[in-house]
Amino acid sequence: FGSSAHVQRGSILLPSRRPPASSSSAQKSWRSGRGGAMMFAFVSPLEIVNQTVVLIVVCVIVALMIRHWDKVMVAVTGDDRLHGTVLDLIYFLFFQCCGTCTGDWTRSWTRRCCCCCGDKIRGINLVTEVGRLLGITTCTVELKNIICGDLPWDQRADFYISVECAANPPMVTSLAEEKLPKVVHFPEVITLRLRWSPLEERVRITVKELNLFGSTDLCEVHIPAMSVIDWASSSQNERMKRFEMKPTDPSYPSETPPWILLEFGTPHDERDLDRFHGRINTVRTSTSDGHFVDRPMRDFKQEYTLLDNTGHVLQEPFEDDLQAIACRAWLVSTLQYGFMCWGAFLLVTLGFLRVWVGLCYRRYKHVTMALMNNQTFPMSDYELGSFVNWCHASVDGEGQPFGVPCKPSFQQVLSVCKSDEEGGRYPKNQPPVLAFEGMIKRTGFDTGLPCGATKCHLNKAFQDYDVYAPIVIAVYLLLICGIRICGNSMVRAKKYSLQHIRAKQTREYYEYASTRGGRRGGTSWLSAA
Repeated sequence: FGSSAHVQRGSILLPSRRPPASSSSAQKSWRSGRGGAMMFAFVSPLEIVNQTVVLIVVCVIVALMIRHWDKVMVAVTGDDRLHGTVLDLIYFLFFQCCGTCTGDWTRSWTRRCCCCCGDKIRGINLVTEVGRLLGITTCTVELKNIICGDLPWDQRADFYISVECAANPPMVTSLAEEKLPKVVHFPEVITLRLRWSPLEERVRITVKELNLFGSTDLCEVHIPAMSVIDWASSSQNERMKRFEMKPTDPSYPSETPPWILLEFGTPHDERDLDRFHGRINTVRTSTSDGHFVDRPMRDFKQEYTLLDNTGHVLQEPFEDDLQAIACRAWLVSTLQYGFMCWGAFLLVTLGFLRVWVGLCYRRYKHVTMALMNNQTFPMSDYELGSFVNWCHASVDGEGQPFGVPCKPSFQQVLSVCKSDEEGGRYPKNQPPVLAFEGMIKRTGFDTGLPCGATKCHLNKAFQDYDVYAPIVIAVYLLLICGIRICGNSMVRAKKYSLQHIRAKQTREYYEYASTRGGRRGGTSWLSAA
């Protein structure tokens, strides 16, 4: 076709005449025109319609998932809610150090200083107590004297109350059978775990009527969590409150609004469980005279034998054996978790330091390139970046040695890393080099991390070991896996050893019992069994 070219439009090839090569402006206009024609030629109305329909369908699906989020959660997880909040995440990250420290070690301090600080802090977890004061961890509140009345129902029925707070599962009372809706009493004392924080969700109390299939929500009330905690700690005559409840069916004819009476209070437990946690091998039971008794787990299991559902005694492993296995399992888990967390922290810290010194060295190198090419300072970031791009385009791929103006050596960059006061060549009127300056400026702060000659030396040291970074990461991962595998092997070996010892002891006992029964001239209970 000579000088003709072809533009594909749909499935048809049309020739288009190329302009003369001498006309540069015409050549540019022809290229832009050709590109525009090709762009519009490939845009299909059917494709636009398909993409629009897909976008609409995706938006509808997302809206339905948000609207029926509880049903989506039931389908995915089997539960209708996430049992965690932002406050739980904050407590886990900053107060428990990603789960590595629960703070129970502070209980030993508070148990010793109870004589000088009083019983208020005796045996408490100081980390949890600080979180409670800041509204990060929960406080315990009791609901009692629960009475509801004027319910939107017209006959006797079976009523019960559901209480929901935070991300915890719903709690329900016992069933008030065949009660009139005018007044319904409930004997339960419901314990709530709430945070004194405006971020805490409201306490939702719902009165329900039990049907043959499912139940019907009659009315509900939402009470702020901070108000509940304040009322629980107020004086005795101000703890009982009566609240209006909103009917779930506004069309139901009602002469007076439904209500519920609640008495808020602090927990009264004879076992004092808030100060008891942290003793994993101790069982605390209450006595009839209002006191409590602490027993070691071994003595507790000996006093209260294990029974099946018909009341027959069952055999269970010795508590000493279980504690020995649990101790080794805890040691393995703690060692692995410690290596994982502290190793990850060390790698992230070293990675951040490597990026920091690398950015500093890179900026100093750019200033050195401009200084060796006799550029006029001060230079803006845009001017310096444009000049560096020109330098790379000039020398990259030519194989020139270090030391040329656009390819400075380490010693040349090091001399620029130092200011005049330090005997260096850094331009006086050029702003100081800062790392992460652009990233920090986006947050509203006109600053950055400082750089200096030390960062240049560190960059040189890091460069010598950069090649070993993948090896270090691989060894770190293998070490974690090795600790887990070896630790599990140690736990299994201890478990099998104890099982072998107990099996041997059992055989010896049966042989001894059979021998004594034979000497007496009769069958023993073992042989009869």
